[in-house]
Amino acid sequence: MARHAPNTLLSALLVEADWTSGGLARAVNALGAAQGLTLRYDRTSVAHWLSGSRPRPPVPELVASAFTRRVRRVITAEDTGLIQAAQASRQFPHAPASGGDALRRLTALCRTDADPAHRAVLARTTAYTLTALTPPAWTPRPQPPALPPGPEGQATSADALALQSMTETFASLAERHGGAHIRSALTAYLAEGAGRLLTAPAPHSLHRDLLTGTVQLTHLLAGMTDDSGHHSLAQQYFHTALHLAQEAGNRRLYAVTLRAMSTQALNLGHPDHALSLADTAVDAAGADAGSATQAFLLSQRAHVYARQRQPRRALADLTAAERHHEQASSPPGPFTAYPLAGLDYQRAQVLRALDDPSQALSALSASARHRAPTQRRAHILTQARLAETLLSMGHLEASCVHWNAFLDQYPHLHSQQADRALVHLHEGLSRFPRQPLAIAVRKRALALKRPLPKP
Repeated sequence: MARHAPNTLLSALLVEADWTSGGLARAVNALGAAQGLTLRYDRTSVAHWLSGSRPRPPVPELVASAFTRRVRRVITAEDTGLIQAAQASRQFPHAPASGGDALRRLTALCRTDADPAHRAVLARTTAYTLTALTPPAWTPRPQPPALPPGPEGQATSADALALQSMTETFASLAERHGGAHIRSALTAYLAEGAGRLLTAPAPHSLHRDLLTGTVQLTHLLAGMTDDSGHHSLAQQYFHTALHLAQEAGNRRLYAVTLRAMSTQALNLGHPDHALSLADTAVDAAGADAGSATQAFLLSQRAHVYARQRQPRRALADLTAAERHHEQASSPPGPFTAYPLAGLDYQRAQVLRALDDPSQALSALSASARHRAPTQRRAHILTQARLAETLLSMGHLEASCVHWNAFLDQYPHLHSQQADRALVHLHEGLSRFPRQPLAIAVRKRALALKRPLPKP
């Protein structure tokens, strides 16, 4: 039986990182937990890797991400010696190349994702990776020459209106039911509809409108996919949306997508990369971006600064976001307006990160008041943050009121963020094992708990 060759690449990285085998194992477990994976590696596992064994995907990518954070330079899975070059070349690339490749990439991803068997393989063998976080530079591409009408005719303005209607419908459904509940329908729609519309002959202006609608739907799909716990797949959809936004020449959608990627990176425990993406989003939007867009982008950068313990910069960006929001007059819509409730929620995130729970509580209360009844996802996440903030201030009874409001709506929402909030409920209230209120809420929550995704 052939013996494995020692993994000298991994050994050298451990020396460079000044890490023990146990330290690496704990970091990989933590990164996996952030992505909804239950991993139980220890120093013995790393010893096996050093002797030449290779863990199954997506672990090599998690190891690479752990080293990237530790040594502050980009480490790929191949750099760790845990994946062979031939194996790396067979994996789905994380970003499309350029031009029409973005459309081909979207179609290929959606068709794979729409097949349950292939989707499971794709989700199981990829992981969110820091090496895929560098966005393409903003370089709008020239319009291709117009094509003459084909046998099936050309695209019409009705097609662009249909895409806009689809965007509003899917955004509303995601808010009411959660991304995990309806993303399959959007995947199936994009798998066939996007290619048909974007390859049909059309005047330049109409083709840009069709591209813009496709960018919006791809962005929505990325967000739904992330909310379903498939973070690497979401990352690939976000990158595809960036390239399509370049083709459309739409700086605003390009910047808004970068903002979403920053939020994802922050949620997964990568604040340095979240700040880089937030900075790039603000720069890419340009000074002529609308006030609502400026407020949206600056509020995210304020949150990242707050999480990085940079209060002066965080509060400066938050103040600027509030000023822009007061001047905003955008029409309503998922990609045009920034609701006041959203800004209030983001303000609370900033203040909570800056250890000001009292002001964060006021902002969350304002956000809850301004939420529309149809915004179920935003509503219950706000209730969860209210409950967590009140509990951190020692107000158990008031916290339980909001946890019960959260639980009222939880069964109707299929969202990993909501599932994570339920975990926080158990963790927070477990500190009160003899309090009847806490016991009752935990018992109710236990009956509703759904299993988190496993590798």
